[in-house]
Order: sequence, then C-alpha cells, then structure tokens
Amino acid sequence: MKRFISKTAFFVVPFLILYLITYFFYADNDNSGDLLRIGSLPYIDKKYREKFTAFDHEIKFTKLSESKKKTYKILTIGDSFSEQGKSGYQNMLAGDFNILHIDRFISGNQIQKFIELCNGNFFDTYKVQYVILQGVERNLIKDIQNIDNKSKIDIDKIDSIIMHHKPQQINEGYNFFSRTTLKFPYLTFKYCTDKNYLANGQVYNVELKTASLFSNHSNKLLFYIDDLNNTQQNNVSENAIKLNGILNQFSEKLKEKNITLIFLPSPDKYDIYYNYITDKQNFTKPLFFDNFDKLNKKYIYINSKEILTKELNSKKDIYYFDDTHWSPIASTLIVQKIKEVIMSHE
Repeated sequence: MKRFISKTAFFVVPFLILYLITYFFYADNDNSGDLLRIGSLPYIDKKYREKFTAFDHEIKFTKLSESKKKTYKILTIGDSFSEQGKSGYQNMLAGDFNILHIDRFISGNQIQKFIELCNGNFFDTYKVQYVILQGVERNLIKDIQNIDNKSKIDIDKIDSIIMHHKPQQINEGYNFFSRTTLKFPYLTFKYCTDKNYLANGQVYNVELKTASLFSNHSNKLLFYIDDLNNTQQNNVSENAIKLNGILNQFSEKLKEKNITLIFLPSPDKYDIYYNYITDKQNFTKPLFFDNFDKLNKKYIYINSKEILTKELNSKKDIYYFDDTHWSPIASTLIVQKIKEVIMSHE
C-alpha cells in the first residue's frame, strides 16, 4: 500500500503544483484583461482594475435590441471598443445625450453594417442626428477588402436577428489534468524571465523605455499579434484613400436625411505606445493615422491617436496594461472631444 501511495504521489504531486500555480494566477474572468487570457499570461496584480471602478456608472445608453423609442440624438455602431458597458465612451456620452447603440451581435463588420443601414429603411424608422462609427485600427482596412456598397438591411430583418439571437456561453475554465494546467506554469515562468517574445503565439510582450506609462509601474508592453500583422496593409496609402472614399460616400447619403457622420477610429495599442518600445528592429512603424489625416473628409473625424498620445506623459493607463482596449481615462478624453465637435457643429 505504501508503495502504491508513493508511486501515486510521485505522479500526482507535480500536477498538483502545476494546478496550484494555474489556480492562483490564471486569468479566467472578466476582471482580468483579454491579453492575459489570450496570451495565457499570469494575473499577478489583481488590484490593478480596482482603480477604474470610479468610472463605472449606471448604464444610460440604450441597446437597439432593447429600444422602445424611435428618436435619439446619437446612434453608435462599432466593435469591442464600443462594448465597454458602464465605463464605455457611449455611456459617458449618455450623460448628456440620448444614445442608441447597435448591439455587437447585430453589427458584425460594423462598416458593412453601417452601409447596409444607410441603404435600407433603418433611418426612416429611427430618427437620429448623429451616427458615430467606431472601428479599431487593426481591422479597418481588412473590413473594407470585400465591402459591398449596394447591400442593405431593413428593419424587419433586424427585428428577426434580435428575436432569434441566443447569447453564447464561453467556458474558459480548466480541469486538474488539462493542457492549460501543463502549459500555463511554463508561460508564467517565461513571462517573469524573458523579454521581447510572443506569448502563446498571440500576444507580444516587449520591453518599454520607461515604467511610467501604467500605474502598475511595469515596463512591459502587451499587445495583440494582429496589431503588428495588419500594419503592413494598413500602411498602404491607397487603402486609407479607399476607406475615406466609402465614408465620404455614405456621409453624403446621411446628409440627405439631416444626419451627420462622426468617424471614430480606435488606435491599436501597439500604435499608441510604439515610440516607447525599446527595440523596434522587428516592429514596423504604423502609418495609418498619418496617411488618413491628410485626406479630404466630408464627415467629422475624431483623430483619437492625436488626442490620446498627447496625454501619455501626463496620464497613466491610457490603455489598460493587460488589455487590447483603451481605459475609461481614454474614453473620458474621447468623449470631451466628441462633445466639443457636436457643440461646434450646432
């Protein structure tokens, strides 16, 4: 019996150690950043997110799927940067304006959906004065590669999508004997010892010139692999011209209904902090905002990169340390600019 117990312990104890490391440091909940989950990186500073709770306010904007009214000041449509809930930019705007937001399960490729809404009868049913079209930098050019300028969607189809929508349950858990339990402790060790590497094949962990950009005093920059992978096509000036042409075309279409388009591109985290990366040898400089800023626009353009980079030396956590998204600190700055342009427009 002792021999059996000894052999069992020899096999089980190492797994127990690995499991305990995973149990205490694995990021498997919404309180941790998406980059930790995607990169299987350790959730070490569990109080980091507490400093942002002051920005959590009662939800004041209305989702299209829950809307009872048909008249709003502003319609927002975007990607995950527009899905930040209580601390999101549209919830901050909703303190001053009536906001209707297109649910993510409806919008999909938000540029394509925006076109479909313009071509359909949506704006005959819902009366708004402004449309804020938001999109993250890394996906803007990809999203217009196969764009259909003639596609449309009508209210009946949208109602059907809402009626048949079933929220998906995402299980990010793990078992005692699992691939996660085996892999995560190794990636945790690598995080603590290595510099300038790709974690779990998806998240870059690179060294910064300073530890003053985040409130946890880290000199690491974590960013999603597609921030870098999509930089090459985003840097092509003709792609920026194509995107601008699409926005100009449908801005004019909205003006026929007395609606003003506001375009809000969200910079990649990689782009925002690029100048602070210590070794840029293998990292292409992002040029999308440089190219796009030069173009003639028939809509209101929020140069969010310019707004946010001006504040990097005076405000920490413009983007979350552990996440692909900007923080409520950045949202506050963006909202201030949006309010300014609306007030000046009127």
